[in-house]
Amino acid sequence: MDETTKLKTLQLFYAGLVVDAARQYAKQGVLERVTEDKKAEQAAAAPAQLARLGIGTPEELFATFSELFGCADWKVEREGELVRARASTCLACALAKRLGGPSPCAISCVNPFRGLAAALPEARKLRAAETLWEGQACVFELSPI
Repeated sequence: MDETTKLKTLQLFYAGLVVDAARQYAKQGVLERVTEDKKAEQAAAAPAQLARLGIGTPEELFATFSELFGCADWKVEREGELVRARASTCLACALAKRLGGPSPCAISCVNPFRGLAAALPEARKLRAAETLWEGQACVFELSPI
């Protein structure tokens, strides 16, 4: 198996695990509580994650996570101080919908990106303007804090 195929296979397995975890948490009635608990953990871990991955800008954040996880096809644009990231596809969202599971958006994407954005050298506040769960795209807007 070549390296590209290995990476794509690992990315698919990861997305499947994310979707299954959200499904299991929902089945046990604890998805909202786990999502909130993980939100705090993700924010606390964000500075070390950014340092380990060498991420210093919103553009690097979305490019690196697209490359590593292969879940969403993030495209980033700047409008003055506002940074807007848009994805038209998301593997985890598509899998969750196909399997009839709950939205994996908050626990696996919105909250982690929110914590990472706030930990950037020029801290950003992330607003999830839209997600693929209920809309046509994921749109994250990052503005200075």
